[in-house]
Amino acid sequence: MSHLTSFTSLPEELQVMVASYLSQHDTAICLRICQAWRRIFTPHVWRHIEANSSTERTVDWETSFLESARSGSLKTYGRWIQSIDLGCDPDFIEEFLDLSPETFPRLRSLSFNNPECDILISNFIEKAGNNGSGLRTLEIYGFEEVGHFGCCSAHALLGHASTLEVVRLDAMPCKSSESIQQFLCSAAHLKECDIIGGVRDPDNEDWFLDAHDVVSQDWVCTELEVFGCPIRGIPRPDITEIAGESANDFIKERTKQESLDLQRGVYSQLGRLTKLRELSLGVSVPPRWGDNDLKTERGYQHDCLAMTVESGLDSLKNLKELEIVVMNEMDVFISHDGEEAWVKKNWPKVKRIFLK
Repeated sequence: MSHLTSFTSLPEELQVMVASYLSQHDTAICLRICQAWRRIFTPHVWRHIEANSSTERTVDWETSFLESARSGSLKTYGRWIQSIDLGCDPDFIEEFLDLSPETFPRLRSLSFNNPECDILISNFIEKAGNNGSGLRTLEIYGFEEVGHFGCCSAHALLGHASTLEVVRLDAMPCKSSESIQQFLCSAAHLKECDIIGGVRDPDNEDWFLDAHDVVSQDWVCTELEVFGCPIRGIPRPDITEIAGESANDFIKERTKQESLDLQRGVYSQLGRLTKLRELSLGVSVPPRWGDNDLKTERGYQHDCLAMTVESGLDSLKNLKELEIVVMNEMDVFISHDGEEAWVKKNWPKVKRIFLK
């Protein structure tokens, strides 16, 4: 005679497996069945916190969530949170932080849309458990000003360098080139690092990697598959004229050999990333109101890699997995005949190089 098996009599690992297949809405319903189910499903209903302004239910969700959080539920159950995705009113983000527990020990993924404040970002990052099982993914989009991911956030990010696998920042990555370099020299498990952004700030030169920092120490992130960040500060004596004017105002003066030596050092660093599928060293940014010639603006890269065989391009010959190469707003010569032949021979999977 067969006997019915109740859900609560199943082994714990099977209960967890069943709960993992339910939506957050269905999981919330399960909480109301009985005390035993409430105990089982509570960790799962708190796994993912999402408030996105693109969804119609955001305002109601924010209101009900904050009412629950104000009663102490966030401090009680926040330890179960694995991912946080906040694309809503910055005031909500700030109150969420105020009502949260001291740490989110299980937090693995953190995503923001227009958080507006460097301190808010850094506080969230610092709350993530960093006891050897810290953040895996950090995504921040929609900055209104380049200063939002500043010194505090950059310092907090370094605390998770040993665990992070994906970092996407849609604006200036941090306040200094040294901070970016330090992160790349610490993040051994990094697979995607896209900090190229889309912001041009003519009054701030610190939103890129300086070539001298790049060659100062070897990166440990050799598992990278996606890398996007401007690399600048390279003297380019081969450029003598820009938009009909002398290049002296835009190009650092050094000898040709000094330029080649520095470029070859940068190529050597990039050449170690043999698993790269995407390489972005430039970004297309719409000209500001009143721009007469984009190439005369500081946002356009003249002090960048020349991307020529002479300058050391051959150091990148082992990047056989490359599929996408983006060099918008860069003074490069990779479209010349010799370089085109080199690309065809050494980067067989690249179908197009984006230049503008």
